[in-house]
Amino acid sequence: MMIRYIFIACLFLSIAIGQCDDGEVELWSNCYSEITTYELYLSEQELGGSIPTDIELLVNLMFLDLSGNNIEGELPIELFNLTNLLGLNLNNNNLQGYIPEELGNLTNLMNLYIASNQFSGTIPNSIGNLTSLVELDVSNNQLLGAIPQNIGNLIHLSYFNANSNQIGGILPYEMGFLENLDYLFLQNNQITGMIPDILCELDINWGNPYFFNISNNLLCPPYPSCLDDGLGEQDAIECDGVVELWDTLYYVPEITELLLSSTDLSGTIPSEIGSFTNLISLDLSYNDLTGPIPNEIGNLDSLQYLNLSYNVITGDIPASIGNLNNLIELRLYSNELTGSIPSEIGNLSRLEYLNIFNNQISGDIPTVIGNLVDLTKLYLHSNQITGNIPEEIYGLANLTNLYLSNNNLIGQISSAIENLESLERLKLQNNELSNTLPEVICNLELEWNDPIVFNITNNRFCAPYPNCVDGYEGNQDTSYCGEIGTIVAGMNIEYALKNAYPNPFNPSTNIKYNIAQYSMVELYLFDIMGEKIKTLFFGMDTPGSKTIKWNGRNSIGSNVAPGIYFCKLSSNHYTKTIKLILLK
Repeated sequence: MMIRYIFIACLFLSIAIGQCDDGEVELWSNCYSEITTYELYLSEQELGGSIPTDIELLVNLMFLDLSGNNIEGELPIELFNLTNLLGLNLNNNNLQGYIPEELGNLTNLMNLYIASNQFSGTIPNSIGNLTSLVELDVSNNQLLGAIPQNIGNLIHLSYFNANSNQIGGILPYEMGFLENLDYLFLQNNQITGMIPDILCELDINWGNPYFFNISNNLLCPPYPSCLDDGLGEQDAIECDGVVELWDTLYYVPEITELLLSSTDLSGTIPSEIGSFTNLISLDLSYNDLTGPIPNEIGNLDSLQYLNLSYNVITGDIPASIGNLNNLIELRLYSNELTGSIPSEIGNLSRLEYLNIFNNQISGDIPTVIGNLVDLTKLYLHSNQITGNIPEEIYGLANLTNLYLSNNNLIGQISSAIENLESLERLKLQNNELSNTLPEVICNLELEWNDPIVFNITNNRFCAPYPNCVDGYEGNQDTSYCGEIGTIVAGMNIEYALKNAYPNPFNPSTNIKYNIAQYSMVELYLFDIMGEKIKTLFFGMDTPGSKTIKWNGRNSIGSNVAPGIYFCKLSSNHYTKTIKLILLK
């Protein structure tokens, strides 16, 4: 009886202290057969502590899943003696330290999951021994270093996830050997250099983030074409050929267009713009750019189209702009540019369109503008340009639009103006141009009665006016015309009522007429019913050319209704009536 009691007592004592039978190993307070344990699934069992070294005794273990626990510490070397392992899942624990090179012992391993731990160090080179590996997940750790080149040995690999580590270095060319790879996730690391083109040979859905993600690295352009839709954000500021403009990175060798109109740009144009030597089009219009045009703009020797209009750019037009030998269009209008037009503008022999309208440009028009033989449109209006219109400008036979209005130009119009045989619009109003207009101006095929096409008002042009211009000359300050008495004193002035200017009009128009001799003159307005609405002049008048403005009001000062009206001149047996159209 005593022996029986001793046996029972020992049995209870063995169970009480967790002792396992021979051929068994105790792991986390449970006993497992060393020989017949093939699978160990302990996911989310609230296990703690470290992985016991005795786990190596499960010599036939093929699947080990310890994911979702609180296991901590380093991986025991003994774990990697389980050479029959096919699947190892240690995801979502608190494991730390290096991944040992002994990992390479697990040559039968097909699935390796060690994500969401605190592993550091590098991915061991021995990873290349795991040639049976199909899925590899090392994401959300603190791994450093580069992806080993011998990862290219894993020809059966279908899933590789290394996102959210601190992996650096360049992507190994050998990754292109992973011919069975369907999923690749490398985002949120510090991978640098260029992406090997060989990756495009892999059959991955590059544009789908559920299959591929490489964003938030330091990868450099040029990027393989297969990644156009899947590259994501890259911090490439340190890459060769990458330039930052207005918080955006550009790979300069690939940029032929910078079309940034109406994008709320502000500040000055960076000097780095001069790095974009392959640019063909540069459009920075309709922004809030300030400061001067950088001299480096002259480095863009491939540029054909430059548009800086509608900004607040100041300073002179840089002389370096003359280096843009391929330029076809130059738009600098509606800024606050000052200084004179640089003589280097004459180097732009291919230029077809030049617009510097609405700035504060001063000085003379440079004579070298005559070098721009392909020029079709020249807009220099609304500046402070002085001096004469250079004779060379009349040699621009391809010119269709010539706008020089609202400046301080002086002198007379040369008879060489007839050489502008392609001219369609001529705007010279609001200058101090003087003397008589050459009769040959009528050789130009302009719509003289349309002020949008032809306008010379508010100058100092003197009568007699060429037939094509007569009546469309607008307001002219003729007070000094007596100084050219040989022209004016000998004139034979005849009675005439000329076309009003503008007409149609709103709110006012100018009515011009000639009086041949001192005589009684009546000039009045009437409506389509024949009722007189206002007398513009009545009384004795001296000979000469006269101008009277009608402001669209009747004899009692009220605005008349929009419509058709007539103006009649009567003087010394001469009568003439013209039609006026008042617009809404």
